[in-house]
Amino acid sequence: MASTSSGPSEPLTPKQLEQITYRDLVIFEERLRGNMVRLRKRKRKFEAFLGTLLVGLCYFFYAVFVDPSKAFIHHLFNTLALLTVAGSLVFFYRSGMYSEKIVYAAEFLPHCNRALKSFNLQFTRRGDAGELHFYPTVPKELADGFERYRRQYYARKKARAAQKAKAA
Repeated sequence: MASTSSGPSEPLTPKQLEQITYRDLVIFEERLRGNMVRLRKRKRKFEAFLGTLLVGLCYFFYAVFVDPSKAFIHHLFNTLALLTVAGSLVFFYRSGMYSEKIVYAAEFLPHCNRALKSFNLQFTRRGDAGELHFYPTVPKELADGFERYRRQYYARKKARAAQKAKAA
């Protein structure tokens, strides 16, 4: 039987292992950042929906109780709309949408940092982007090496994007 391996593989050097670790950390950081951005967009969308429901509730409450229409059909429409908006608002809270879509997004960063604490990592928000940072207990060489690798990684990524845009 023929061997399918191409020979004994050479062991990885410590420098190669560091590069693999840094690459994995950058990929992990990008996934965390992507999740944070996705959750913030979803939070804004549902906050706008909630705001619309509250404005509708106020308007139809005013239209039904404060200044009711003299025309029966308009008053009936306003009453039905008030009940619909109030029901939607109750459904929004009771179904857990509020806590799932709005509260969870606001708690993403603290939740993430509680999980990362055991790895001596912290995910911080810098402007629109988030970044992984090491706690001071991590050796300075490791943290500096990761920062250098991150800068190189994003420089290469930016160059690839520019090259792709130039080719298109």
